[in-house]
Amino acid sequence: MEYTISDRAKKVTLGLALVGLVLLVIGFFSQKDFVYAEKINDHAVSIKYNGKAGTDLQDQLKEKIKQKMHGYKVDFHDAHAHHDNHTENHHASEESESEHETLHASTGSEHADHAAHHGPTFVWDVHLDHEETAENHGGHHESGADQLVSMVESGEISFADKGNRRFWSNLLVNGFFFFGISLGALFYLALHYATESGWGVVLLRIFEGIMSAMPIGIAVLLVVLIVGSFGGHHIYPWMDPEYTDPNSAHFDPIIFGKKAYLNLPFFWIRALAYFATFYLFLRWFKKKSRQEDREGGTESHFKMYRRGALFLVFFAVFSSTMAWDFIMSIDTHWFSTLFGWYVFSGIWLSGMIMVMMVTLYLRKRGYLPYVNESHIHDVGKWMFALSFLWSYLWFSQFMLIWYSNIPEEVIYFTERIENYKILFFGTFIVNFFFPMVFFMSRDTKRSAGYLIVIGLMIFVGHWFDVFNMVMPGTLFDQWELGLLELGMFMMFLGTFVYTVLRAISKAPLLQKNHPYLEESKHHEF
Repeated sequence: MEYTISDRAKKVTLGLALVGLVLLVIGFFSQKDFVYAEKINDHAVSIKYNGKAGTDLQDQLKEKIKQKMHGYKVDFHDAHAHHDNHTENHHASEESESEHETLHASTGSEHADHAAHHGPTFVWDVHLDHEETAENHGGHHESGADQLVSMVESGEISFADKGNRRFWSNLLVNGFFFFGISLGALFYLALHYATESGWGVVLLRIFEGIMSAMPIGIAVLLVVLIVGSFGGHHIYPWMDPEYTDPNSAHFDPIIFGKKAYLNLPFFWIRALAYFATFYLFLRWFKKKSRQEDREGGTESHFKMYRRGALFLVFFAVFSSTMAWDFIMSIDTHWFSTLFGWYVFSGIWLSGMIMVMMVTLYLRKRGYLPYVNESHIHDVGKWMFALSFLWSYLWFSQFMLIWYSNIPEEVIYFTERIENYKILFFGTFIVNFFFPMVFFMSRDTKRSAGYLIVIGLMIFVGHWFDVFNMVMPGTLFDQWELGLLELGMFMMFLGTFVYTVLRAISKAPLLQKNHPYLEESKHHEF
């Protein structure tokens, strides 16, 4: 039986992508790069900015503050930001001994001893004094400091996001997330062949369809990486030559020490190796699958068996190094030996959820006649088991680093707990608690209603997991969930699902001559 994508499916998926694009455009042109203000006293305010802002942008911001605070004499003094992550005492700024003293480039909003963020960041002490000719201020009950803080918090005083940090960060989040879904499907397809499993043969075309959308993720990630390599954004601080130049004022010895691995030529060799390897295996598996349909026999099957085992060898290495390169290197000073496994578990789980959603959709539409409750149950068990694997790795990474309390390691989680607390812990609760409660029983793993609702919750939860891995290192505490985030997610989701359904429609839903086809058709337990 062959599947034909319906007009309704086209309208829903492409309509979702179109609405997402509209929201994305609106969000893109309304985004701002916010600065942060904290009142010191009635005549002084601490102004802080995380991100890379040259002297021209800083001068523009100073001029804007002076214009808004007419009637006041405004003086700016550079200050060190000191923030102790292991106590509740937060010092917004300390006046430096010299107006020309600036923060070390590698620290971001933290002091250099924490070595957690990249920047550079500026922190100013802004002193406000009434001018003798000032008008209309005498009757104000609100101090100059209160007025300035209010204008900063409302966004009236802010940068236009000329570097589009938020846009590029979201593009990385969505590109990596949806690339990971396709990669998870490809991994399980190879695992299925390498272990000569029989139960899932009737689902192999679903895996092939989902992995066929991988070029979308590859293209998006290539755009992000190419633009970053040419300085179009500063998601990856190690790409900035200032940090590895001993003669630069922003020289970072830790990033310099990792230069043998984190340098553009070697990085691009690895990145192209990842994409080429995954894409070539994807094309080869699809080609052999079609050949098996035409020719029968066992020759194609045993070739896929051997090639599946070979893919797992490449994947064992590349899944970890890819996570280090694309995600962990954002927080260049930080590292975790569990990070590759942690990212891999999320990729695999997201892929299995997509398999479940597509399978249930096609089954409801009258396709996949040989997919029975036992097949659904097995995919549900994978969702249940992989949720626990991800939760175990999340807790292990968090607990071991937090318990050791080494500043250069624990700062990764401190930043997320302080500025992303609800998302950070909420992601864990959603991806651990709901599968544990609702997928523990046999009946719920066979119930389409439970699988769809809980599966979608876990799916969105893992998008937020990638969000949590990226944003604290690129936007720091300046993140938002607005039209830009919603629109980009909807656009990617609609485009991805349409591409998957279109790929599935290009081949019969059932592999005709697979050696274990009959076993899969009669899979019961």
